[in-house]
Amino acid sequence: MATGTISSLGIGSGLDSSSIVSQLMAIERRPLTALNTKEASFSAQISAFGSIKSRLSDLQTAAATLADPNELAGYATTVGDEDVISSTAGTFARAGSYTIDVVQTAKAQKSFSALQTPAITYGAGTLSFTINGTTQDVTLSTTGNSLQDVANAINDAGIDVQATVVNGDAGSRLVLTAKETGTDNAFSLSVSGGDANLTALGTFDGAHPNARAAENAIVTVEGETVTSQSNQITSAIANVTITAKAVGTSTLDVARDASGIEAAVKSFVDAYNALRNEIGAQTSYDSETKEGKPLNGDATTRTLLGRMRQSISTVPTGLSGGAYEYLFSLGVEVQQDGTLTLDTSELNNAVETDFDGVITALGAYGTAMEDMATAFTEADGLIDNRVNGIETSISSIDDQRERLEQLLTSTEARLRAQFSALDTLIASLNTTSTYLTQQLDSLIKPNSNN
Repeated sequence: MATGTISSLGIGSGLDSSSIVSQLMAIERRPLTALNTKEASFSAQISAFGSIKSRLSDLQTAAATLADPNELAGYATTVGDEDVISSTAGTFARAGSYTIDVVQTAKAQKSFSALQTPAITYGAGTLSFTINGTTQDVTLSTTGNSLQDVANAINDAGIDVQATVVNGDAGSRLVLTAKETGTDNAFSLSVSGGDANLTALGTFDGAHPNARAAENAIVTVEGETVTSQSNQITSAIANVTITAKAVGTSTLDVARDASGIEAAVKSFVDAYNALRNEIGAQTSYDSETKEGKPLNGDATTRTLLGRMRQSISTVPTGLSGGAYEYLFSLGVEVQQDGTLTLDTSELNNAVETDFDGVITALGAYGTAMEDMATAFTEADGLIDNRVNGIETSISSIDDQRERLEQLLTSTEARLRAQFSALDTLIASLNTTSTYLTQQLDSLIKPNSNN
């Protein structure tokens, strides 16, 4: 007796077979859920290490500043009359006081053409500017040029002279100005191949009230005369730049600049604390929720904390027995929570007492901390190696998940086939039962009529 095929689970048996299969598959999927949870945990660890590495890089930069005496041993200048001069000092300057007389400031040549009427045009030709023995040409290849066209051609040529046009009621003038000050940048102009109008531009109006010859700066420093093509004088005092601004007299004082040291130490302390706090945030454990942060219990971060403490508390080579062998003598102290504090008054007192000694001590501690940070942040360093290991674990999870998903697919297909067969069997049995019941009923009914 044909029973047909059961197309939907449970129809033949009356059981909720689809629900049963779904519940069984939920159990089968528990290992997959565990893998996904584990992968999310690994991804969180990688992100946490990225945050820590970023803070480590900041500490590395701050430590490198401490390690470089050129960054710390700065000098500052103070001028008596800021209208007369300004000044800056380089790393290798020396303290001193000076009297500066600005006799003359450097000026760029400025020359004016004769007055030109608006209707004048200029033919094709070549403008040749001679500057410090070198000729720089500007070529006009077309006729009918306006005075502005001539100025544009000069500017577009990229030579060491710039041009503008000044327009007035009586006419216009071509104004030529050297781009640099000093007599070495003075220029002359000759014109060839042009018409009379273009040739006339080569003759400057020397009587123009704003015309100016090129001049060098002349400055006396402690009575010694210094001449400069520009207003910046670098040769008078070693590693000190003097900028002449106006004729007059001013004092100039050069002294050590301790503000750079305080800023550098503060940046170091801030970077150290930021890293320490970041590690704490990524490794903490909440006793109430009984949940740990991504790197709770991680060996690499424990190693990092140990190296940080070691670098800050171990006396570097060469400082043992000295006045500043420990950082607390420079105002830097370790708190109970592992962070640092800075007493700027104590640091500045040390700088005033022994500038070179402070520079040496900070350099030694900066080098130690920079080396420590580099060991963790460099390519193939401790953090990269740890992250690479985690990424390998994630790749392994991907492989396991792929195999497990294939297994789950075949398991679900097998369960559905089994329940489909069960439905078919029960349907067949139900059909047989109905048939037998009908046959029995037919046998009983005739007998009951007698």
